[in-house]
Amino acid sequence: MAGGAKETPRQRMIGLMYLVLMAMLALNVSNTVLDKFIFIEQSLENSNHITAQENDRQLHAIEGAAAKKVNETTKQVLEDAKALRKETAEVIAYIDNLKEEIVKKTGGYEHGELKGKSDTQKPAELLIGLEGKKNGKAYELEKKLNALAKHFDDVAIKHDTSKTWQAIGKLAKPAKEMDQYKNDKDNKNKDFAYIQFEETPTAACMAILSEMSSEVLQNETKVLKVLNDRVGGRVVFDKVVAVVKPTSKYVAAGLEYEATMFIAASSSAAKPRMKYNGSTIKVVDGIGEVKFPVKPAKYDKNGRSTQSWKGEITYTTPFGDTTLLVEEEYVVVKPTIEVNSATVNALYRNVANKLVIDVPALGEAYNPQFSATNAKVMSSGKVATIIPDVKAKAVALTVKSSGNTIGTKNFKTRGVPKPTITFPGIDLKKGISSKTRTLKVRPKPDEEFKAALPDEANYRVVEWEVTVAFGTKPLAGPVKIKGGKQDFDIGSLLKKAPKGTPGVRVVVDVKTVVRKNSQGQTEKVSGVGGITTISVN
Repeated sequence: MAGGAKETPRQRMIGLMYLVLMAMLALNVSNTVLDKFIFIEQSLENSNHITAQENDRQLHAIEGAAAKKVNETTKQVLEDAKALRKETAEVIAYIDNLKEEIVKKTGGYEHGELKGKSDTQKPAELLIGLEGKKNGKAYELEKKLNALAKHFDDVAIKHDTSKTWQAIGKLAKPAKEMDQYKNDKDNKNKDFAYIQFEETPTAACMAILSEMSSEVLQNETKVLKVLNDRVGGRVVFDKVVAVVKPTSKYVAAGLEYEATMFIAASSSAAKPRMKYNGSTIKVVDGIGEVKFPVKPAKYDKNGRSTQSWKGEITYTTPFGDTTLLVEEEYVVVKPTIEVNSATVNALYRNVANKLVIDVPALGEAYNPQFSATNAKVMSSGKVATIIPDVKAKAVALTVKSSGNTIGTKNFKTRGVPKPTITFPGIDLKKGISSKTRTLKVRPKPDEEFKAALPDEANYRVVEWEVTVAFGTKPLAGPVKIKGGKQDFDIGSLLKKAPKGTPGVRVVVDVKTVVRKNSQGQTEKVSGVGGITTISVN
């Protein structure tokens, strides 16, 4: 068991009582409060007695395991356990003697009650020393506690096969190494003896010393459990889970589903070490999690690749370490990239083609990223917006998921179809009336293009000319219209034409048409426009 093991409810209760004790010391305590210190000290002692008995049982278990399997390892573990138990008992005895001296110096007991329970001077003289001397017995206690802590760490690290022991460091610390005092300007420079026993009444000193014994015994328990594990104390499979292992997770309709069902047991005390393909993995409560990204490989004609991984589980038994080997086979299915878009057959150049890219085989694990050649790509979830370059003849879209390449989709490109110039409200075959007042010109987008990408089919005539002519001579105009105005007062020009004279016509010359794309950019549309002649009736 490592040094970072969880505390038992009893240990948490001890810690809570000690916190209460320390809080009370900050107050001007009354006799009633001092009696509470005595109660806490007695509770700690009862708990310490139980812990000491548990540690004795741990030692006997080590002796029993060592007797069953005699070798250099079990012999060394038993020797270290006995030496540790002996040193711990000596430190506990030293603390008990200090408590007896304090009782004696403060007047002993009278009618079962501690006479000097409120005395702060005599305990300080014994534990800290006379004013300025710093030769009290707390300094010797500090050395013993920290020497024991080092012994704990040395033995645990030596025998901890799980390599998870968390070092104790020190059992007796000065104020600057204690979280509650290290930033306290009034106390941070006090040594161990002063921070624990300065101006502390007898009853509180007794409780503090009992808490120190408690901490010693708790840490001894942790080390003895490490030693017990080392000699292969009996492995108890105390964690049982149900396991279902199907023949296959994928079953076609009409076939039978097959699986085996059983229980799997693990031990919280066994501390198994596990590896996947030679690399150590994290183990929690005896269970290791194998998790790795599946990489594409050579697929068969059905788009499948059979692969495998190897694992090792090592645990300690009374006869030494045992390693179990496992090899698990799995099948990698080649993922299929599905594309859903109105422009899926070919992408329009310099247009935001929106594609929904899915890989159904990945399910919820699908986390797409896209990149492309000869194009700019923007993405949001499964939607990839691809804008091919103006001169791109083809685009290769690469699909990744969580950084792993899934595959590449190739697309041809095509230019945006040209719009046609229309004159709303006018039948070009019949012409216009001499009384017509407004002439409108509008670029009409290709129907298929507009239906697929309506946000891209935004056209406008930005430069055109209008002339009223008769025969080979212009009667009025030409009038140049710029700035995107697409309506013109043709009536002002028709006034200059002779009424009822056959052969009068309106000549419209569309010079520049532009398209505004969904990104807010404007491009000139070449090859559109030219001259249109409209007869005047």
